[in-house]
Amino acid sequence: MSHARTEDVVALPLAAVTPRLRVRSAEVARAITEQIQTEVTPYAGPESGRRHQLIARAVDEAIEQFFRALTGKTSNAMLDDLFRRMGYGEGRESQDLTAMYAALRIATRAAWEELRTSAVDLGLPAAILGELADRLFELIDHLREEVTLGHELGLRARERDVAASREGLIDALVTGVPLETLRAKATATGWPLPAAVVVLTASATGTVAWPDTDELEGTALLSLDREPGLAITAVGDADTVAQRLRLSGPAVRVARSWQVAPSEVPAARRWATRALELVESGVIPRAPVIDCAEHLTQLWLHSEPSLRRHLAQELLQPLFDESPNSREILSQTLLVWLETRGSAPAIAGVLGVHPQTVRYRWKRINELLGDVLQDPERALQLTMVLKASVPLWTTGNQDDFRLSTEGEAQ
Repeated sequence: MSHARTEDVVALPLAAVTPRLRVRSAEVARAITEQIQTEVTPYAGPESGRRHQLIARAVDEAIEQFFRALTGKTSNAMLDDLFRRMGYGEGRESQDLTAMYAALRIATRAAWEELRTSAVDLGLPAAILGELADRLFELIDHLREEVTLGHELGLRARERDVAASREGLIDALVTGVPLETLRAKATATGWPLPAAVVVLTASATGTVAWPDTDELEGTALLSLDREPGLAITAVGDADTVAQRLRLSGPAVRVARSWQVAPSEVPAARRWATRALELVESGVIPRAPVIDCAEHLTQLWLHSEPSLRRHLAQELLQPLFDESPNSREILSQTLLVWLETRGSAPAIAGVLGVHPQTVRYRWKRINELLGDVLQDPERALQLTMVLKASVPLWTTGNQDDFRLSTEGEAQ
């Protein structure tokens, strides 16, 4: 290669020296591609592989854009798109940009060494070399920005995909699809399907700051825009998730099921939802977190409200004709007797009244329900109906009696 005199080169614009600078561009591109695949482990692969082809294309087009810029040509939109798509791909795979940035550093260093060597060979002055450096670093910064932008878009797309996959898994769990289908859907979400899960439901009023899956470090499937809100967790994470839900707002109440197989999630969700309803109706005492395992009997007795009402109408009609106050005290007394079969003093001790009061009540109970009490099967039904109904009545729920009156009117 012949060398121009320094004073001649100084007078030339960058466009004039560009042809001399790009003589070795193809060789340099191959060297950069090889170095990236050698030094950046995630990008290793054979020359015939797709990754090698993509890196080689990116390097070739970046070098071409560098020389285009030296001659005053506009930016290459296809190059920008290529680097954005590479960043996007890393984001969609949930990879960070460590490898991509390392590849850009390698390319920058190799390109800069080539420019300095060529500048010496061509006798370029420091001013032109400085301008070449500015153009090189400007291009690298621009490509880095495109990669970063693409990566952010890829991460968002992945988050949307994962969120959709998780919602799909939740839908599958609450509708009771086969286990094989659940496992396939769980694989797509990155949430390993446990052998046993706990289902939590959450109700709220006022301002609520529900947690998201990232905040709980992937410990739960969350669908808190449902009514009531829903969370499905591994058994070991249930307490943590329940407390976090509880702390989402001042008026948040949470119910948690006992552990179930994934196939039993629909039933567990019903139990936890019913527990919240029974708290509101006064059957289950209020607590920040309701453990369904502690209220099995009431959940069972209230599993079919219409059946409970029907039995109450059939078995307790004479009691319904009493005044509200009489009905309440007689039903409480009868329930204690059915559960304990105790004497008047024993029942009085439970109720906190005088034994003579119990005797008076018992006389009235026998007048109203004596025949039912003589039948063991009917007495058992009566026990269960009262156990389910008395907590409702004592909190002022009059629905059973209104239904009775309406039925008589019809």
